[in-house]
This record gives sequence, structure tokens and C-alpha cells, in this order.
Amino acid sequence: MRSRAMSLLVAAALVAACGGGREDRAAQACKAEMANRLAGKDFAIDVGDLARHAKAESADTLLLSSTVTVNKGLSTEKKDAFDCRVRFDAAGTPSVLYLQFNWNTSELKPAE
Repeated sequence: MRSRAMSLLVAAALVAACGGGREDRAAQACKAEMANRLAGKDFAIDVGDLARHAKAESADTLLLSSTVTVNKGLSTEKKDAFDCRVRFDAAGTPSVLYLQFNWNTSELKPAE
């Protein structure tokens, strides 16, 4: 019984060590770029969800899409979709090509 439990723990540790793939690194790059763009604002994104929604556009470029929550927990809380395109250089380092917020304008009030 102990050997089986130990085997499961070792297997789980090996799977966890395999993390940090291209999708995960691209998602972290997108989160860092979003922090730069939304400096001074409270926001939250699910980096795991962002990585799961990564699509290869070419051998060195991924397009990631997810949702950002701005001002979470406040009366001004807003959720909107965004797209983030990331390119990897020859060394495998990700860089954000663009970050596009797809703001939901249906909640905006018309000017009076």
C-alpha cells in the first residue's frame, strides 16, 4: 500500500515538473503585458484558462484568448474578453506582439 502511494506521489511530482510549456509561458507573458497596460488598476485573469485557450498560428506564434475582470469585487467590476498574440524567439523566449481588449460596450450609457 505504501509503495503504491509513493509511486502515485512520484508520478504526480513528475507531471508537475513538466509544466511550463509554450502555452504556459505565453500566458505568463500576456499577464505581464496586461499588468503594464492596466498599471494602477485592479484586475484578475485565470492564467490556466488563458493557456488552455492558446492556438498555434504558426511555428513560433500563439494566439491566446480569455476574460479579464477589472475592479473585481467593486461596484465598477467589469468582465471583458481579450486576445493576446505571442511570438517565441529562437531561444524560446516569449514576447507579446499585441494585446487587444474586446470591451463589451452594451452596458455603456449613451451621452446625455
